[in-house]
Amino acid sequence: LTPLVIWRGEFAKLFWFGDDFLLLDQIDRMGFWPWLSQAFTESFAPVFKLLWGGAVFSFGGSYFALIALLWLTHACNTLGLGRLLTRAGFSWFTVASVQLVFGLSAANLETLGWSVQWSAVLATTFFLCALLWQEKHAAHLGTWRLRVHGPLLLFAAASACSFSRGVLTGAVLALAILLPVAGASAGLLRSRLKLAALLLLPSAAVTLVILLFARGNQQHPGGHILEMARYAAGYFLLNPGYLLLGLTTWEPAPLLVLAAAKLALIYWGLRHATGRQRVGLLLLLAYDLGNAALLGLGRYHTGFETTITSRYNYSSLLATLPFAALWLEHWLTRLITPSGVRRAVAVAALAGMVWFGLQDWPRELASFTGWRGTDLRRLMADQPAARAGATVPALDYLRTDRAMELIHRYNLH
Repeated sequence: LTPLVIWRGEFAKLFWFGDDFLLLDQIDRMGFWPWLSQAFTESFAPVFKLLWGGAVFSFGGSYFALIALLWLTHACNTLGLGRLLTRAGFSWFTVASVQLVFGLSAANLETLGWSVQWSAVLATTFFLCALLWQEKHAAHLGTWRLRVHGPLLLFAAASACSFSRGVLTGAVLALAILLPVAGASAGLLRSRLKLAALLLLPSAAVTLVILLFARGNQQHPGGHILEMARYAAGYFLLNPGYLLLGLTTWEPAPLLVLAAAKLALIYWGLRHATGRQRVGLLLLLAYDLGNAALLGLGRYHTGFETTITSRYNYSSLLATLPFAALWLEHWLTRLITPSGVRRAVAVAALAGMVWFGLQDWPRELASFTGWRGTDLRRLMADQPAARAGATVPALDYLRTDRAMELIHRYNLH
């Protein structure tokens, strides 16, 4: 929450944008309750819609209130990720490193500065809750128990019903069920496969709804496989390093170095992690690969350069940072032998991460709150533009006069 608190004035400049108006227009035309069951672009997200729409009415149209809720959810995710890594056996330094960079990075700006991105952040919340529950009850997962597996089904369903890529939660849970019995007897494996299939049911059901009723590239994937693969590979290999390191070039050499570095980091992490750590890293890797595959399907048409867009960075940070932090701790331990000195260096490194995480916010916010806030408010107040048929930025079909009608009707501010 630190960036939100420090730069509250900048975040308060943000205004309803793009899909925000799309959702409000749908509520106004359909009514709140019928709207919940309708597909949202390529998602079927009634859980997100219920919370988002409820917040719009509960807070009287305040955009800052929705941004604050988004940041509170992000704070919960940061704590949940730390708890998950701790339970998997990672050290305090690794956990703190991941939490600081994930929690403070300005690479998450669009995710944490656009209310509709609450859908992705909520799906991540349910994903982390599911993994925490799975970790807590790992000893009892082999045999069906309602009190153990029931919450996992609910978390998987809630994640899938919050965001399209939330369907990955069920898949990762199924993998978590199967990993401990890899190479086991056929009978044990068969039993686990049944439980894994059960945990996939919510994701499968939501996927079916999306295929049948939602708009998007999933309706016509044929002939674009290579484009999808290229986009997916670009997303997986370049994130989160591209934005985290502040790169701006598209020259092949640095991109290849960045891609090779991520692959090497993953290989190193899986090789050096302990048993429980390795399982946790494998689940996060599967999550990262799943996001890459679904983004390849859903966004290949937007151009390769969009693979490093800020709003796609959130999941990649979550999945990749534990590998990087484990590597950093390994070299810290190896290079600095005296424990007292090593502890002091570790604390200094964490302080450096805080500075690294916060330093980019003023510059990034100055630009972002301009075109997503000040300029947008000015456009909505421009009566001549409305009469001339101007449309809402990033939403070509919605005219500004309709947006102004929604602003007045729902007291949007």
